[in-house]
Amino acid sequence: MRVKNLSRNLWQAMAKSVLVAAALVGVLAPTGAQAILATSEPAPSFSLESGNNKKLSLDMLRGKVVVLFYATRDTVEVNEPLSRYLDALYAAQPQNIQNQLYRLLVVNAMEATAVTTWKEKLNETSAKLKVTIYGDWTGGMFAAYRMRDNDSNFVIIDKNGIVRFAASGKIASSRFEAIKKLLLELVAAK
Repeated sequence: MRVKNLSRNLWQAMAKSVLVAAALVGVLAPTGAQAILATSEPAPSFSLESGNNKKLSLDMLRGKVVVLFYATRDTVEVNEPLSRYLDALYAAQPQNIQNQLYRLLVVNAMEATAVTTWKEKLNETSAKLKVTIYGDWTGGMFAAYRMRDNDSNFVIIDKNGIVRFAASGKIASSRFEAIKKLLLELVAAK
């Protein structure tokens, strides 16, 4: 009897988790923006390099919730309102929460002909924004993440390296609160 109740309770808890996840996906489904990666799939590995040659890979970010903006020079401002909203959210969090969030800004640098000039610009902009901007110099992240060319791409990856949200195009401001809720839930998760 006890095993039967435990089994039923486990089944109910799993069903509730699936319903909550489905509800969140419905709330967070991109409106106006197009999905690029499927949610709940493992995030592909990547290798990036900043303007000052600092290397970054997905493995280095395990245990953190990654908030990824990927754009070209011409599209970085498409999701500027969301970026500002999330910057304010980040700044309002205590240090222990900030330590669990990683803001990853990546510029598609595949077509960079004057790499030195591009790296200088990345360094200047990184200093101005007070966050390191990385270049996708080989296009590896672009291909693996199925990024949309000439568009703004936005991805959230949980602490275990699972994609929890992914879209390209402008994210409607009506989605900001749901994204905030998702981020705080992912930070609170063990």
